[in-house]
Amino acid sequence: MAGSKSGTELKAVVRYRTRSKMEMPVLDLSAGGCMVSSRGWSAKPDESVSVKLPGLGFIPAKVVWIEDQRAGIAFEEALYGPTLEHLMG
Repeated sequence: MAGSKSGTELKAVVRYRTRSKMEMPVLDLSAGGCMVSSRGWSAKPDESVSVKLPGLGFIPAKVVWIEDQRAGIAFEEALYGPTLEHLMG
């Protein structure tokens, strides 16, 4: 599952509920969520977070799983189709 965006790497800023923000490479992106490289991240499954993708505001989300320095994050609301296509462009 290589990066979804050709040429440049898509980055997400993930904000913890009570902590600071952390920028992470997006490894995979879908309307319902994303997989990020979570190296050095201390979040736990079921933790609420907010995700900021390029050109968008913070999106409420939840950490679903963490394994092998990767994390799966589910958005509370699915991304709008054209927005997803633009991000993956």
